[in-house]
Amino acid sequence: MSSTPPPPANVLEGKVVVVGAGVAGLVTAHLLAEAGADVTVIEKMDVPGGLARSYVYDDQYVFDCGPHRFDTTNPNVDAYLKRVLAAGGTFFPRKSEVFFEGKYYAWPIKPQNLLQLPKGLAAKAFVDLAINDLKDYGSDTFENYILRQYGPTLYEHFFLGYSQKFLGIHPRETHSDWAKVGINRAILDDKAQMQNLFQLLKSTLLQFDKKPQHFLYPTHGMYEAWEAVSRLFQQHGGRLILDTPARMEGGNGRVDAVWAGDERIEADTVIWTAPITLACKQLGLTVPRLTYLGLLLYNVMVEEGCPRDYQWCYYGARDLLINRVSIPRFFSPETAPPGTTGYCCEVTCMEGDERWTHAERLIDWVVDDLVKVGLVSSRRKVGDVRVERLPDSYPVYHQRYPGELDQARRSLAGFSNLHLAGRTGLFWYNNMDHSMENAMQLSSRLLREAGVAEAREASLAQGA
Repeated sequence: MSSTPPPPANVLEGKVVVVGAGVAGLVTAHLLAEAGADVTVIEKMDVPGGLARSYVYDDQYVFDCGPHRFDTTNPNVDAYLKRVLAAGGTFFPRKSEVFFEGKYYAWPIKPQNLLQLPKGLAAKAFVDLAINDLKDYGSDTFENYILRQYGPTLYEHFFLGYSQKFLGIHPRETHSDWAKVGINRAILDDKAQMQNLFQLLKSTLLQFDKKPQHFLYPTHGMYEAWEAVSRLFQQHGGRLILDTPARMEGGNGRVDAVWAGDERIEADTVIWTAPITLACKQLGLTVPRLTYLGLLLYNVMVEEGCPRDYQWCYYGARDLLINRVSIPRFFSPETAPPGTTGYCCEVTCMEGDERWTHAERLIDWVVDDLVKVGLVSSRRKVGDVRVERLPDSYPVYHQRYPGELDQARRSLAGFSNLHLAGRTGLFWYNNMDHSMENAMQLSSRLLREAGVAEAREASLAQGA
């Protein structure tokens, strides 16, 4: 006869331990500490921010882990940022592009770009639109989903190559969720739906008089936001332990303690934002067959201006190593010295594979790619290249992932004082703003369970 699991812990009574000082972990910790909870955050990296951290070189160049920015049309995110970003930031109109068949196109697509497409390709794509309803495609894989929604022409010329290049697996082995979520994550505009060719055409025609989205970016780099949140968290009595691995200890339906290196911290509530696979392993559960992509960042410093003014661009061609390039100076000019440009070039891999282990050997290939796509005039203009490795950057939505994820969450739900959060903890392909929303919702729920009045709960999320 199984024992009754212990009741959930009161977040305001006892010790709260947050594993991971990424966006979700840090914001949750701040909101709970502000409400009076005793909170400790353990982070394996030497700075806060997680996948939204920054790299600063020689106090001159700042690079983020790809194109991070805040969408202030989200009222909760906007209110929270007004509280924590006392130093303010830069507001800028979005400009993103895609490099396709040797040319640059605005992304999301604009009407004038349709005229730039090769005529044969455009004609075939619209034939697909006309007859695709007569074909029977499934919807269980990325391949079938894209074929059904966009037709074989766009699938073969764009989606197939980019997806396989990015994930390292064939689209027929990829779950359809990757298409549904991935496309809209790349668009970032709820009004510009592109789930099929009809929506693509409609959204494109609506772009004529549409004003571009505006985003907020901390003046000197994304790290300013996480330093500000960390500072506020510590002012409310929170403890932040950096450059230290965390390990859970537990049994009988609860996590008893979390080790921060050699220090054992008894925990009444644990918020886990590290990989869900690691949580299962540490608690002696069956480890799900879930994998995360590693990310190699080639931060290239160039002694010349940039011929294009996009913030980020997708590169799907198979002969290019780079997947995406972001340009920090077009988020804020303070991220690079005048007359120079920094390029953050992303290359995906699996942690421990050949690329990961010997990433420095690929520097010349990355630089050659920048020259090939017209961003750098000559290799002689490149002053320095720094390579950064980011493990567990993207959840891989393999066909089998829903069942594996469901089983892992069910197993971990048996620990009454353990809560999963964030991109890696939930195995959730999300944006930074989604992680902030997740943190607000989790902290509100925990405070509500602790008896905090709704008015106080709302004030925490909205910054009143």
